[in-house]
Amino acid sequence: MKILVPSLSLFSVVFIGVSAICGQSLPDANPFAPSGSPTLRLENRASAAASKQASKPAQEDEPNVDDNDVVRVSTSLITVPAEVMDRSGRFIGHLNKDDFRIFENGVEQDLAYFASVDQPFTVALLLDVSGSTKSRLEAIRSAANTFISRLRPNDRLLLVSFDGKVNVLAESVTLNQLRKMRVRLDAVNDGTVLYDTVNFALNQRLAAIKGRKAIVLLTDGVDGGSKQAGYKQNIRDAEESSVVIYTVRYNTLPDLPERLSQIKDAKTRERLRVKMTRDYIAGGTYLQSLSDRTGGRLYDAESLTDVPRAFSAITEELGRQYSLGYYPKGQTQPGEKRDIKVRTRTANLVVHARASYVVGANSARSGGQD
Repeated sequence: MKILVPSLSLFSVVFIGVSAICGQSLPDANPFAPSGSPTLRLENRASAAASKQASKPAQEDEPNVDDNDVVRVSTSLITVPAEVMDRSGRFIGHLNKDDFRIFENGVEQDLAYFASVDQPFTVALLLDVSGSTKSRLEAIRSAANTFISRLRPNDRLLLVSFDGKVNVLAESVTLNQLRKMRVRLDAVNDGTVLYDTVNFALNQRLAAIKGRKAIVLLTDGVDGGSKQAGYKQNIRDAEESSVVIYTVRYNTLPDLPERLSQIKDAKTRERLRVKMTRDYIAGGTYLQSLSDRTGGRLYDAESLTDVPRAFSAITEELGRQYSLGYYPKGQTQPGEKRDIKVRTRTANLVVHARASYVVGANSARSGGQD
């Protein structure tokens, strides 16, 4: 199992500028501009909120936001992303609502929501940029270019990096809006607030957005310094959400001996080695759980050169997903785990979808349907 550590941080100072991006291929201009380019700073929550207000599309019945900027959505609609293949592994993209059946705890549900493979996604791209060698900077830029270039014109992107703090680089924007932006991140902070970043994306941004949503997370899986959220809370929130999460785990384990060699005291060095090894294992389990419990996938990257290939596979998969939604029949209780099975009415088709969800406090029902 390949896992990574906050103190073995991935990336050095990052300067990101997003310029012309169009359709399914990268333009000649590099969207990640050099540090001398004009920039728009999005370094704190206040500026991020202002950008969000200016760039997000108009929505009806906006959810209320509490004093901590955590969105509380009062709905019991359960949404399930699903892919459909035939027995030969070819993806099926022409189905409609009546082709699907969905079951919760063995009881067939009435489909109340359906989105075809052509409908857009809002994707949160979360990049671990905690400090490391400058030689890796170009690789992460290239990987992000690959991901952005493969978004469809009607998809929207939330771009976030994280080190010792959460850095909002672009709120939920279209590719047209992205072309006009320059975003600069000019500081590296100690630590890796992985859990806080996942919490931020799930509860403070994506929860307020309607439609199909996904998180794509590039990290080693190991947190260092989060204060607003933790491992278990992230997993629970992911299970309660309608967001599909894809994780790309970049392997920094080979860097461990070199980093430890800088510690002179043998006992301290050994104690740190044991702790880091344990953290690596826990980080791998964390990333696998986020993906498995939301219907996404975990991709392993031995090096940053493997990341663009993983990003390409994720964007391709997003373009093949249906989204199904239903209001659960009967009684549900907060914290209860409910099994989900998705089937098609056509024989010999295979469906890949999330297998369960956890009932949130706002999704609990006293019985029956609205």
